[in-house]
Amino acid sequence: MNQIREKFESVMGSVATWAGENIYLKAITEGFMNTMPIILGCCIFAIVGNLPIQPWTDFLNQIGLYTVIQQFISATSNLLGLYVVGTIAYSLTKSKGQDPVIGLVICLAAYVALVPLQYVELGENNWASMFNAAYFGSNGIFAALLVGLLISSLYCWLMSKNLVLKLPASVPPMVTRSLAPTFAAMIIFTIVLAIKYAFTLTGFGNLFDMITQIIVTPILKFGGSPIAIIGLYTLCNLCWFFGIHPSPLLNAYVPVLTVLGMKNMEAFLAGQPLPDPIWPVVYACCYIGGTGNTLGLCLASLFAKSQKYKELRKLCIPPNVFNINEPIIFGFPVMLNPIYFVPMILSSVVSGGIGWVLAYIIPYTLNPAAQTPWIMPGFIQTFLQGGIGFMIIWLVCLAAMFLLYLPFFKMDDARAFQEEQTMGITEEQKELVLAQEGE
Repeated sequence: MNQIREKFESVMGSVATWAGENIYLKAITEGFMNTMPIILGCCIFAIVGNLPIQPWTDFLNQIGLYTVIQQFISATSNLLGLYVVGTIAYSLTKSKGQDPVIGLVICLAAYVALVPLQYVELGENNWASMFNAAYFGSNGIFAALLVGLLISSLYCWLMSKNLVLKLPASVPPMVTRSLAPTFAAMIIFTIVLAIKYAFTLTGFGNLFDMITQIIVTPILKFGGSPIAIIGLYTLCNLCWFFGIHPSPLLNAYVPVLTVLGMKNMEAFLAGQPLPDPIWPVVYACCYIGGTGNTLGLCLASLFAKSQKYKELRKLCIPPNVFNINEPIIFGFPVMLNPIYFVPMILSSVVSGGIGWVLAYIIPYTLNPAAQTPWIMPGFIQTFLQGGIGFMIIWLVCLAAMFLLYLPFFKMDDARAFQEEQTMGITEEQKELVLAQEGE
C-alpha cells in the first residue's frame, strides 16, 4: 500500500508541479479568472431578471425591464471570448517579459479580424455588415484560447529577435513604446490575413467553424457528459486523498465548462431549449462542500462521541458550508486516512449518479445566466440557478453523502473515543501513584 501511495504521489506530484509552472496553462487559468469580474458583476442582474417566480417576471415585462436585462447580459457575459483572448494574451505576454498591453491589443485585433462578417440587406442599396455574436461567445472560446496563446507567443518571439522600429532618443518614450512593435504587428497581421483567406477556400469557411466542428464538438460531446464530470471529480478526490491539490485538473477543465455554460446561456436568453441541461446538476452534485463531498462528513461529525471530533467540527463545518474543505482534509485528517479512502473515492460516483437520475425525475428550471462565486453555499447556489427543484436534488445528494460517510466516521470516532478513554485511565493511574508516593 505504501509503495502504491508513494508511486501515485510521485507521478501526480510531478504532473501538478509541471502544470503549476507551465506558463501557457498559467496564462489560460489567469485569463479565465480575470474575466470573473464581468461574470460575477453581471450575475445579480441575471438572477434578478430571471427569478423562477412568474409574477415577478410578468412585472419586469410590463415595465419593459426584462428585455433590457437580457440585452445587457448578451452584451457582457455572452461575449466572453472577446474578453478571454485579451486576458490570456496579457498574462502570457507579461510572463515572457514583453509589453502586455501591446500583446493584448494585437491579439484582440487578430481575433476580431478572424471573425467572419455577415452582410444583411436593409433596403434598396442599403447594406449592413455585422458580426455574429456567437463567434464571441460559445463558438469563440476555443478560438480565443488558441489566438491568445499563439499570437502573443509569436509577438514575443518577434520582439525577442529585435524586430523593433528604432527611433531617435529625442522621441517621447510613450511614442517609442507604441511604435516599436510596428514590424512585428505587420508580420502578425499578414499571417492572420493569410489564415482568414485560406479558410475561405475550405468547406468550413472560417477558423471558428473549423474549430467548432473538428475540436469543440467532440470535446463537448464527451467532456460535457455526466460520466466525464463524475470521472473528473473521482480523479480529483483521489488526488486530494493523497494530499495533492486538484486545482490543476480543474483548471484544465475550465474551458470545457465555460463553453458548455455559454451554450446554455445563449439558448436561455434566446428563449430556446437548453442544449445541455443535465451537466450543471451533475456538476453541482459532485462538489458538495468541496472536492470529496466532505460536507456529508461534516454532518456525520454532529454525531461524534469523542472530544476530538466535537472540537474539530466547530472548526470544519463553517468553512465547509462555503466549499472550503482544507480544515477537514488536513484536520481530521481525511488525507491518507485509510478509513476514509472508500467514501472519498466513491462520493462523486454516488452523488453524481443520484443527481443524474433525479434530474430526469424532479422538475427544475435552469437559469444558466445566474453565475455565483465558488464559495456560495450549495443550497443557495442551486436555488438561484434552478429554483426549488434543483435545490431539492442537491439536498438529496447531501443526505446521501451523509449516509455514505456516517459508518466510516463512526469507526474513526470510536477509535478516537477509545484512545481518549485509555489516556484518561492512564492519567488517573499516574495521579493515584503520585498520591500514594506523597503519603
